[in-house]
Amino acid sequence: MNPGARCWVLNLDAEHELETVGAYTPSAHMRSVVAAQQRKLLGTLLGPDDILLTEANLDKYTASGTLRGMHGLAWCPTPRALSMLNAVGAIAEAAPSLDVLRRVNARPFASEVRAPLVQASFEKHLATHLDMALEQLAKPTAQGWLVRRAFGAAGRGRQRLAVGKPPASDQAWLVASLRLGPLTIEPWVEIETEYTRSGWVGVDGTVLIAPPCFQKTTREGAWERTDTAAPDLVTREDDRLLQQAVEQSGRALASAGYFGAFGIDAFRHRLQGGNSRRLVLNPMSEINARFTMDWTLGMGSRTPHRETGGRGVTTT
Repeated sequence: MNPGARCWVLNLDAEHELETVGAYTPSAHMRSVVAAQQRKLLGTLLGPDDILLTEANLDKYTASGTLRGMHGLAWCPTPRALSMLNAVGAIAEAAPSLDVLRRVNARPFASEVRAPLVQASFEKHLATHLDMALEQLAKPTAQGWLVRRAFGAAGRGRQRLAVGKPPASDQAWLVASLRLGPLTIEPWVEIETEYTRSGWVGVDGTVLIAPPCFQKTTREGAWERTDTAAPDLVTREDDRLLQQAVEQSGRALASAGYFGAFGIDAFRHRLQGGNSRRLVLNPMSEINARFTMDWTLGMGSRTPHRETGGRGVTTT
């Protein structure tokens, strides 16, 4: 086996584990969703000699011991992912605590980091109980509201709702979602261009940042593809605001005790109201404190977990 090979756990359902109190067991449907998404990372995030560790081959590799001593990595270093790496004897990277992972991957954290950013194009609202949510949903906005659960990824954990009192089925969804944590409520907007930025927070607080990429997702928010953003395709102002957002995110993650891979999403959207042809930038939509689908395209051949240096921000 190639000495540079790594053992990966691609737990693309990590947000479900993070929102679960106690042991997490994925449903059959979630297993099939994760398996389909994992295939898109073979040959990109995973190199040709890397091993994908799954529930299906876990017992085989545990019994054979062939992965013992191999460098182990996880999409998100949750307890379940780390236990799989430990079972086969892989040497996992140091990881933040579960409490830290939960805090920095929950959407309210991203909202806190986003709030002071210059020129944020709309306000995000936090609702901790049903009355707060209903009060916000009753307020006028051009195309209704997007409601997000505390945890979610790939278009999961979100709902578009019309202005006004939601029907009983949507209220039931709100109640069930609030049991899992606060809701983030924001205006629904028509997205024209999506950006993503990848980064790495070192154990010492150093932040390494990749250049911007273009991202394409479905209308429901599920990832489709990522493309390199040539410098002449990103305006100077967008580049400045995206840089501000990713730097602030990296520093906030370090201050919260997080270290490891992260990424932010951002987008240009049509202005709400009368001038619907004008496009404005939302400089940060999400913070993903984990690896991302665009990681290899954004970060290139760097090995950020081996980066050293003082506190600060380094750009690739």
